[in-house]
Amino acid sequence: MKLRTLTVSAAVATGSLLGVVPSGPAVAATPTCDWVASYAGAWVPMYKATNTVTCNLVQGTHSAAVRQLQHSMNLCYGEKLAEDSDFGPSTRAALIRTQQKAGTPADGEYGPNTRKAMLHEKIGGGCTRVP
Repeated sequence: MKLRTLTVSAAVATGSLLGVVPSGPAVAATPTCDWVASYAGAWVPMYKATNTVTCNLVQGTHSAAVRQLQHSMNLCYGEKLAEDSDFGPSTRAALIRTQQKAGTPADGEYGPNTRKAMLHEKIGGGCTRVP
C-alpha cells in the first residue's frame, strides 16, 4: 500500500499521471469551429461565439464549418467528399491527404497550422491561402 501511494504521488508531482492536465490562464483551450467566416479573401471555418478563425475541427464534429472544410478540400484539392457537415472517417482521410499536399503535419485535425497551410475557397471563385 505504501508503494502504491508513493507511485501515484510521484506521478502527480511530475505530471505524468494519465488524465492530469494543467489548468489556469496559461492553458487556453482552442474552441471548436462551428460557423463560416469571410477572412482574408476566403471562406474559412470559424468559432462564432468569439468571431475567431483560431479554432479546431476533429473527427466527430458536425457543423457548417465542417461543410466549408469539405467544400474547400473538394474545390482546391480534388477530393470527392459528400458536403454533409459531418467530420467522419472520409473527411479525416481527405484532410490527411490535404495536409500532406500543403506541407503541414498530417494528423487529420484542422487547426490554426492547417488553416495557414492549406488552400481555401476564395471569395469570388478559385482557391487561396490565408494567414
